[in-house]
Amino acid sequence: MTESSSIDIKHLEGFIPFDYLTTACIHDLASQFRAHELEKGKILFKRGAEDSECHFLVSGEIDLADENFNISKIAAESEDNYLALDNSSHIHRTSAITTSSCQFYSINRDYLDLVTTWSQLAEDLEEQDPDFEDTENLDWMDALLTSPLFTQVPAANIQKLLVRFKEQEVIIGQEIIKEGDSGEEFYVIKDGRAIVTQGDGNKEKTVAAIQTGACFGEDALISESVRNATVTMASNGSLMILGKQDFDELLKKPIIKSITLEELHIQMDEGDSGTVLIDVRRPQEHRHDRLKGSENVPLNHLREKLKTMSRDFHYVVCCDGGRRSEVAAYIMTESGFNAVCLTR
Repeated sequence: MTESSSIDIKHLEGFIPFDYLTTACIHDLASQFRAHELEKGKILFKRGAEDSECHFLVSGEIDLADENFNISKIAAESEDNYLALDNSSHIHRTSAITTSSCQFYSINRDYLDLVTTWSQLAEDLEEQDPDFEDTENLDWMDALLTSPLFTQVPAANIQKLLVRFKEQEVIIGQEIIKEGDSGEEFYVIKDGRAIVTQGDGNKEKTVAAIQTGACFGEDALISESVRNATVTMASNGSLMILGKQDFDELLKKPIIKSITLEELHIQMDEGDSGTVLIDVRRPQEHRHDRLKGSENVPLNHLREKLKTMSRDFHYVVCCDGGRRSEVAAYIMTESGFNAVCLTR
């Protein structure tokens, strides 16, 4: 296997979910990918093997062989090549063998699931709020994708996170947080630049310069200690602020009930006609790999669909990585529906 550090942004934009993200966001995400090549006749992954990464075919051709040795041929330039290869779960259901020299872009599976969840929820907010879709909103929100803090936020809380931030205008020279003070708020720079310093007087030193999309203030909230640095605005701008109570709440994963595929089959075999299976992935993903009897209700359209859904049914929500179904089950439960996540 040959490793490469070069990621072509144009190639990424051809795959789901990156075709729904801004170019700036994809540039930020590029560092999360691993580019590599395989010669003809090599195995990318084996059926039954656990894999922490998702793999996108960028060039070349590959065969996917299932347990019955049925072969699906995938070419990089084909119209069907818009998803990660065999991305239904952490355990591969097929073996992937190159039939020519191939190049792949690979990314951590859980991280990709997080990106997909974020992009669909952002679309949902855009549809609910006509003023939401502007460059500044997308810049600071997209930047959260590459923040270490963002990966700690439970998926079911992402929706609340997006709407609970409050905006505050700031001016150059304004001290936002001061080293040694207690921490009560978490910040994201929506627009502008700031300087991070530590120490006082002659011992003061500049630690970092930060700009649009940068997060700060979380350390004191997580550790419940005092601020370990001072942050001062280096330009006029605006901040998005989350209070300590919201920050604490949204970092505590809500309890979401789940059901296994085996348990679902038993439930269905027993003739439970009141069970409805909902797949909250995008239509292309649902067509490509769907569970029998599932209804496709994309996550970003779920809230609108709830208006026509009956609360008399028991809903089982599924996706692939788990985060989107977790968010959907949370939204439905919050709206008074009986909903659980399907784990597979």
